[in-house]
Amino acid sequence: MQKAKREFFKKKLLKMRAAILDKAKKLKEDSYALGTDGIQDMADAASNAYNADILMSLSDNDLNLLKDIDSALDKLGGGTYGVCEECEEPITEKRLDANPVARYCINCQRVSEEKGT
Repeated sequence: MQKAKREFFKKKLLKMRAAILDKAKKLKEDSYALGTDGIQDMADAASNAYNADILMSLSDNDLNLLKDIDSALDKLGGGTYGVCEECEEPITEKRLDANPVARYCINCQRVSEEKGT
């Protein structure tokens, strides 16, 4: 992969990473705000608990994406970014543009999904 393309994907990944961290900060602030508005009835308390659970699950999904982004950034540094982890063939730039954290080429991803792994 050419240096200009590596820089393009690095910037894209860093932007994604910053967006997740900003979102996590806002979610944390929002979760602290839940339940701090005085006396609540049981329905409000249940609703706030449900909302807090949703916020935490979103954070789990974002945490997994953050790990994938960090892995992709490590690969960029190591010169293996854009190489399929299964067949070791290049992942198309079109696929990487659509999904910068892609670990597999489209064929290996399809096989993996068919196997259910």
